Amino acid sequence: MYTKKEHIKVLAKNVVTRLEQDESIVLNPRTRQIVYQDLFLKLESMILTDEDIRTKILSELGLKSEELGETGYTENDQYKAAKSVILSKLGENAVAGLYYQRPVKMVAQEIGRFLMSHAQVEDVFPSDEEIEKAVVDFLKRFNPEQLH
Repeated sequence: MYTKKEHIKVLAKNVVTRLEQDESIVLNPRTRQIVYQDLFLKLESMILTDEDIRTKILSELGLKSEELGETGYTENDQYKAAKSVILSKLGENAVAGLYYQRPVKMVAQEIGRFLMSHAQVEDVFPSDEEIEKAVVDFLKRFNPEQLH
């Protein structure tokens, strides 16, 4: 599985679409794209892609290159070890190939607050807790590998 920015875009669109289909939120169809884009921008800072992880690993290896050079490990071994450390820090926040930087529950709360305050969302019907539960359930089931 290789997580890309496009997966986060699709996730944002699907969250909004699902809530709209469930009649949890009401959007003006003419401004729906704005909500998709704004949620993508919000989620982009909360979810790491494989490219983000790769960049983070390379920068960490670059900072420690002198120390690591003395260990005798190959660059490939060093990269794999650094990736393993970063992914282990994400732990249970890595769900279906998406690397959330915070627990999924906190991401769902952020999405709920975002929808409650967004100017283009005309109405929100359920409580904060109900929105959060619906979003958590969706985030846990969302699988970028099943995208067309």
